[in-house]
Amino acid sequence: MPEHQPYKDNTYTDCLIIPIVENEEIITQIPEKYEMLHPTITTLVETKDFEAKALQQATVYEKNSGHKRILLIGVGKKEDLTIEAWKKTIGTAVRTAQDKKSTIITIHFPEWATEHFKKNHSITESVIAAHIATYSFDTHKDKEAETTKVMTIYWDHQNPADKELWELSTQNAVHIAESVNLARHLGNTPPSEMTPASLAKEAEELGKTFPKLSVNVLDRTQIEEHGMGCLIGVSQGSILEPKFIIMEHMNGAQEEKPIVFVGKGITFDSGGLSLKPDPYIRDMKFDMLGAATVIGIMRAVAALNIKQNIVGLVPTCENMPSGSSYRPDDILRAMNGKTVLIQNTDAEGRLILADALSYASRYTPKHVIDFATLTGACVVALGNERSGLFTKDDAMSTALQNAATQSGEKLWRLPLGQEYSEAMKCEVADVKNIGGVGGPRYAGASTAAAFLEYFTDYPWTHIDLSCSSYGEKGKPWIRGGANGFGVQTVITYLQSV
Repeated sequence: MPEHQPYKDNTYTDCLIIPIVENEEIITQIPEKYEMLHPTITTLVETKDFEAKALQQATVYEKNSGHKRILLIGVGKKEDLTIEAWKKTIGTAVRTAQDKKSTIITIHFPEWATEHFKKNHSITESVIAAHIATYSFDTHKDKEAETTKVMTIYWDHQNPADKELWELSTQNAVHIAESVNLARHLGNTPPSEMTPASLAKEAEELGKTFPKLSVNVLDRTQIEEHGMGCLIGVSQGSILEPKFIIMEHMNGAQEEKPIVFVGKGITFDSGGLSLKPDPYIRDMKFDMLGAATVIGIMRAVAALNIKQNIVGLVPTCENMPSGSSYRPDDILRAMNGKTVLIQNTDAEGRLILADALSYASRYTPKHVIDFATLTGACVVALGNERSGLFTKDDAMSTALQNAATQSGEKLWRLPLGQEYSEAMKCEVADVKNIGGVGGPRYAGASTAAAFLEYFTDYPWTHIDLSCSSYGEKGKPWIRGGANGFGVQTVITYLQSV
């Protein structure tokens, strides 16, 4: 991943990126030292080939500039500019430069950006956006087809007095971005490689890297001893052993109740005996994105040395069809003693979360937040750029939505309530694993959340991440596959409490 350095005059780079605001004179936004660009840019403006509309780009070549190429990137109207839009601008420009084989990039950081946003916030978010944009999953490509690796990104911010602030903000930004990219990498790895054991090993490696991060992994025997009948039930169709990952960062006061994060870790979801049809069985390597998010969060927490007690719990297994698979009509017993009638083996994520949420009770937590690619119903409701948030805690809902906005991510609160809880009740067991309000397929995201609530006895929030894959082609500012949604939102939230 790239290094981030302050720009020094006369440093030659492969690409200079200059953000330009719409509806303001473009020439005046070009740094004085690049006045040799004025004739070319004047022509671009006169021909209306570049008007600085959001994400519009123009490439200029001027050998006397000291850079191989100059990329102008439109910001759009300043009054419409949010931190999300700014990050998309920076990410898009970096991706374009990278696609042009640039290994050393300079980004001009305009003075107005520090005025438009809080200074340290704009620095952090800019570095995060640039760093995340450079990531690509090339592990299985020919060398010639791999994306160009960006080695260094220089930031031309023109204010020596800000040096200390820039260094601290950049360091923190890289920790966050690396944690987001870790979550993406775990999600993008093929399921033949990212098995429950592999996921556990990734967590254990973080424990070796960060001394204050304690990692313990329970095997099948230990999972059984804890009475996690739902995790065992879902896993029994696979030849791969389930794991239960416990990550603890106890860096707050001894008496402080921890915040616990729980992540669904189905490393491949075939649907079990309720087999998914094509094309829905594709991309089911992403069914462990909740686990990836939690592991990414715990990496960031440890790297930033956050002074709080924080725990990450990840139940992980495969959901596969075989002669030993759990069946529709089976009844499983969760760790907290509640029984669950299985009506569909493809509603498996909520089952392994039931055991993890039950386990979380032993911490007497301040709050528990779970992340899961839980329902297709949430994607139908919200699309693929906004994740669903479920909680009865109004203050937590507000805090997380504010943190998401500050991070350039999006959450949307969806309902919990009696009608959803009633829909999950069952005559032959305590609850069933699927239900609907007014029809079997109605309100699927909310009934799934209501199911999870049966396994909580503490303040709790559920985030449905089913919207958290950008898909094969990605977006101009981020490459395809897993997007690491939620990692930065949580870190922003933790830094505010």
